[in-house]
Amino acid sequence: MGKRSRKDQSKAAAELQGGTAEFRQHRRLLAAILAAAFLAYLPALRGPFLFDDRGLELFLQSPPPLSVLVQRGARLITNLSFLAEARLAGLNPQSFHLTNLVLHLVNGSLVHLILTALLQRRGPLGAAERFAAAAGAGLFLLHPLATESVAYISSRSELLCALFAYLAFLLFVRSPAGQTMPVSRALAVTVLLGLGVLSKEPAVAMAAVFVVFDLLDGESASLRPLLSRWKLYVPLLTAAAALGLRLYRVLSAEGSAGASGKHAPLDYLLTQFEVIWRYFGLVLLPAGQNLDHLHPVVRAPGSFSVWAGLISLAALLALAWRFRRRYPLAFFGLLFTLILLAPTSSVVPIDDAMAERRLYLGFPGFSMIAAEFLLRLRPAIAVQGAVGAVFLILATLTWNRAALYQSAVSMWENSVGANPKNYRAWFHLGFAYYEQGRCADAVQAYEKGAALKPQPDMTLLADWALALECAGRLDDAEKRLREALLIERHPHSITLLGRVLAKRGQLDLALETLNEALRLNPSDANALAYRGNVYLLRQQPEQALADYEAALRLQPGDPAAMKGRESALRALGRSR
Repeated sequence: MGKRSRKDQSKAAAELQGGTAEFRQHRRLLAAILAAAFLAYLPALRGPFLFDDRGLELFLQSPPPLSVLVQRGARLITNLSFLAEARLAGLNPQSFHLTNLVLHLVNGSLVHLILTALLQRRGPLGAAERFAAAAGAGLFLLHPLATESVAYISSRSELLCALFAYLAFLLFVRSPAGQTMPVSRALAVTVLLGLGVLSKEPAVAMAAVFVVFDLLDGESASLRPLLSRWKLYVPLLTAAAALGLRLYRVLSAEGSAGASGKHAPLDYLLTQFEVIWRYFGLVLLPAGQNLDHLHPVVRAPGSFSVWAGLISLAALLALAWRFRRRYPLAFFGLLFTLILLAPTSSVVPIDDAMAERRLYLGFPGFSMIAAEFLLRLRPAIAVQGAVGAVFLILATLTWNRAALYQSAVSMWENSVGANPKNYRAWFHLGFAYYEQGRCADAVQAYEKGAALKPQPDMTLLADWALALECAGRLDDAEKRLREALLIERHPHSITLLGRVLAKRGQLDLALETLNEALRLNPSDANALAYRGNVYLLRQQPEQALADYEAALRLQPGDPAAMKGRESALRALGRSR
């Protein structure tokens, strides 16, 4: 009896020691994955403000009052995070990039905890379960499809939205099945989800994920788990409905990052049956990624590819339902992804039908699918080696993708390479070339873009004119600006026209044009500086000096205005 007891104790001690060693190995694996993700995104830390980030930079230079942001409500948490960082670290893009990367690493850690919690509900955790959870988190952290959300500063809304939504889901999953949820936990879940919605609107769909999870929890679908969590669902669904309605109205009115009046809801919905499969394809084979896909919106009644996409999606769901008991985590993962894609891939039309960053929130669903099938293989050396090789490939692709964010030229050259028919990418590439002083290349890029879109808008025509002016083609620059003014007599286009006319020696007409621009916008520092140049050329240094000083009051330290001011003072025979 005593000997048996000592044997049992020795066996228990050995199991405990083995379990501890296994846990340490698991922690080392997680640390290695996090380190690999950090290294994979290092190139992005050297990137500038890019694309929409330029608008963010202007927003941070002259932010609206806090009361305005609070009243508007949309993406309040994201905007506050940007403002706080600008206050602490200044407008240093490296700081913003680093914060995004840290948020991604935290989100990856949360995905690991979520996978672990889901697997724990099926039984005790062994080596296979721990490896599957770590591998699923690694897929989330290292997949290059996340680069737009991480390396693109303006996509912080995706990261914060996911952070709070994942925290809410983790708390939800960790609550005991079939038991009444405590008020404190229900309140915490609701608050976290609210913070997610205030970071970016699609977080509201996580409430639907909760419902589906409870319906699927157990051997058969039942309303009992839903009823046991009524303290969560009543306030949560009420708040979700109210927030969804308010935010839809805000975004519909603004038409920016949210609802758009450009597309009919049915057209947009039909298009998403193509887009969703493109997302799935990029997950399986991340080739052809693009910051600006410019996926065309299909008009009702749709096309062959639209209906093929719809039928294929229905078949996939039917197949997943058929095998839901054999592969429950994979089935839930598919629903998880589709539900969290729904706000941007359903009937609410958005200006751009496709954007890779929209898959970030729902990407853990693919991690769940991967974890499910890894469980069937067990963590043999060959399986671990294969997973390691896949992760090495993904990390390399992410490194290469992140490196594109180091300059606007590299990003837009990649964009037009991935989709040469994207007129918008050609225009952005033209402006990037212009900023580097590559005027001839800029003009060529604008011409290629214009060939794809015979009727460019006012802004694109004005930017094209800048490149033509830079290349010394003043006649063509004037022509583009007059085309822009036929669309709208915008002060910016009028100012540029005045500058071009001055360079052509038409000083009287240039002065008249700049006077018009300043009547429309008296606070345009550039127009004042350009008019100062015209006054100098007309031998009117007093008027020139007045314009330069007015420009410097509006834009202190402006190099062109300062240089003009010195020239005016010399012409007057005095210095200051």
